[in-house]
Amino acid sequence: MNQTHERLTQLQADATVFYHKARAFHWTVTGERFFSLHEQFEAIYTRWAEHIDALAEQMVINGGKPLLSLTAVAKRARIEEVEEALDARAMVETIVGDLSRLVEAINDGVRAAEKEDNRGTVNLLEGIRDQERKALWMLSALLK
Repeated sequence: MNQTHERLTQLQADATVFYHKARAFHWTVTGERFFSLHEQFEAIYTRWAEHIDALAEQMVINGGKPLLSLTAVAKRARIEEVEEALDARAMVETIVGDLSRLVEAINDGVRAAEKEDNRGTVNLLEGIRDQERKALWMLSALLK
């Protein structure tokens, strides 16, 4: 497995757990920020569903295979699941922390793909990174 595929596989696993976490937060957020956070969490999981699909397709384009089961995802993921509902602020803090880790993982993927002269993967990851850096900035502003 080359370094690009390794990074994409890790990113797929982490992104899948993150996606589910954002959905869980969408389902369970309460409080005075309910409406804005409910919509924001939906936007996050919708965007990441598209990112995960694009990552898996890129792995296949590159001649590899994406993770095919939730068991494989859970074994590989570094982002932790949530098992209990959190308050709204803790949800945002968790999403910000996870997004920061995902952006770092994307940067690792870009570096690996650049070393292997894999422009398609570089372009894909840079596009995802640009979207998620903006989302990270906006969510971080909620915590101030």
